[in-house]
Amino acid sequence: MEKLNLLKDNERKIFFHYLIPSICSTLVNSIYILVDTLIIGQGVGAEGISALNIFLPFFVIYNAIGLMFGLGGGILISVEEGMGNKEKSDKYFSASLISVVVVGIIFTLLSNIFLEEICIFLGANDYTIDLVVKYGRCISLFIPSFIATNFLSPIVRNKKSPKLAMMSVLIGAGLNIVLDYIFVFPMNMGMVGAALATVIGSLTTAIVLLTHFIPKKNRITVSLKGISFDMIKRIVSCGISTFLMEVTTGFVIFIFNIQILKYIGDIGIVVFGIISNCAIVGTALFNGVAQASQPIIATNYGAKKDERVRKVLKYAMITTIIIGSVLFAVVFLFTEEVIHVFVKTTDEIMIMGIPAIRLYLSAFCIMNINILLCNYFQSVGREKSSIYISAIRGFVLNIILVLGLPILFGGTSLWIVVPLTEMITFLGIMIYIKKSKIINTEKNVQLKKLSIS
Repeated sequence: MEKLNLLKDNERKIFFHYLIPSICSTLVNSIYILVDTLIIGQGVGAEGISALNIFLPFFVIYNAIGLMFGLGGGILISVEEGMGNKEKSDKYFSASLISVVVVGIIFTLLSNIFLEEICIFLGANDYTIDLVVKYGRCISLFIPSFIATNFLSPIVRNKKSPKLAMMSVLIGAGLNIVLDYIFVFPMNMGMVGAALATVIGSLTTAIVLLTHFIPKKNRITVSLKGISFDMIKRIVSCGISTFLMEVTTGFVIFIFNIQILKYIGDIGIVVFGIISNCAIVGTALFNGVAQASQPIIATNYGAKKDERVRKVLKYAMITTIIIGSVLFAVVFLFTEEVIHVFVKTTDEIMIMGIPAIRLYLSAFCIMNINILLCNYFQSVGREKSSIYISAIRGFVLNIILVLGLPILFGGTSLWIVVPLTEMITFLGIMIYIKKSKIINTEKNVQLKKLSIS
């Protein structure tokens, strides 16, 4: 397999070499959720989609844990390798691995002990509680598998094996699709069958990713020696922006579920279940573009090759804008077909769903840019900027708008919360880039050219 030199080979060639494998890797969780939703919608019904959407925020959190340590460690691994510090790069791998194992064990224990209470907190009611718990019990028992998949994927990609990361996703997702159909339809296992197929797919993906470390040249000795709390703190600092961006997805789903039940009702949850799946797929694609550029930018930033950093950012920006525009065009032009794919439709679902989907997913044209720039700030050592942007975008703005707009304009205004949030965030980032002193420093001169002129 061809090994590219991130510091010397053509920037465009390297970026597109990483792009498809990266997108496939970030799609892994969205594919699992999407397939579950499609199969449950047709095999269990609208109430199954409601139950799945209620559990979704919890699912997103443990995926985010894996990504935080995987991407945080991956960025530092790339930076240190760009500086020629192989030994320190390996120490960051050990620190990130040990950290994610400890956090994963704690989270798994707490999740299984308090599962029913968590489901009720997320919005499960007498109508959905049984289905939510059935799905959630199977998933929660295998939380380490989902955390491992999200942790290993960016690590393996940063270790210059993007094709293996892609193959792991394709194999796991393919198996999930086949088993989902078998378990839900011929075997009539319902929500439990969908959850079990997801678990098996995730385990398979993790096992394939682990094969990267079988060849002697790829082996890393995991040791506590040389690992400090400051290293772990640095890993978390680099990865927490991604964690916040992922958790934002779950948080938005959670708070929307509560407000939709209050102002619109159960049909609104079904419609939002469709929207959530489309949004998760879109976000995965945008994250894929951002993460394809991340190891290249981080490595070249570590080597102080600013012009190469700027070129990679340019290719990533053009790519994510194209993907966002195409996605929105598809959901706008084929809204009815999208609804039919997910659920057995009624007039009520169609009347509510068509305008809701079009309004909400117009955010695809802006969130793609926001996600890329947050990842960029992470990769060039501006973690605090990325964290602030993610926190404001994901929590502050969403809380204000999702609680305030329905009071002023009614329940239908909930569908424009995310587009408004993304627009305000984008304007804030542009003001920050223009006015912040970092655009005058030598290492960040590339920010002057973000307009891709």
